[in-house]
Amino acid sequence: MGKRCLTKSEPKASPGTILALAVRLGKSLLAIPIAAVEEVLPALPIEPVPQCPDFLRGVVFVRGHLIPVLDAAERLGMKDHQRPPEPYIVCLRIGDRLVGVEFDEALDLIELHDVDSLSAADLGSRRGFFAGVFEQDGEVIRLLAPDGLLEQQEAEKLSHL
Repeated sequence: MGKRCLTKSEPKASPGTILALAVRLGKSLLAIPIAAVEEVLPALPIEPVPQCPDFLRGVVFVRGHLIPVLDAAERLGMKDHQRPPEPYIVCLRIGDRLVGVEFDEALDLIELHDVDSLSAADLGSRRGFFAGVFEQDGEVIRLLAPDGLLEQQEAEKLSHL
């Protein structure tokens, strides 16, 4: 998919659907609500930051801004995940902070239909990582909740990077 800047001209979801960016992490298909996505970047050199949590890969410098990059596999508890040689960084707006999240692949925009879903509450999800699970064309798609990827105190620490 390459570098892509998402703008206000992106298509709007029809009623009863959620417009999302489909991403792949290992064998899992995930989606991120398009409203939270600022930009998709190809693999960039990530500068490690000592003594940070395991889920923080480091920072990238993009157009004059330092952006912390989260390891999605680590954050989501996928311990056996093998990082590809050139992962994508999806830049999300989490609170007031731009945060990169590393995925194996960024695929395309998709529409998720509410009738084909279970909410996180229906599934008894403990943390706020997921908003729900959808079925589409025989595949299970996990819809991420970007604001749930960081706890409040983690987000506050990242704001000081």
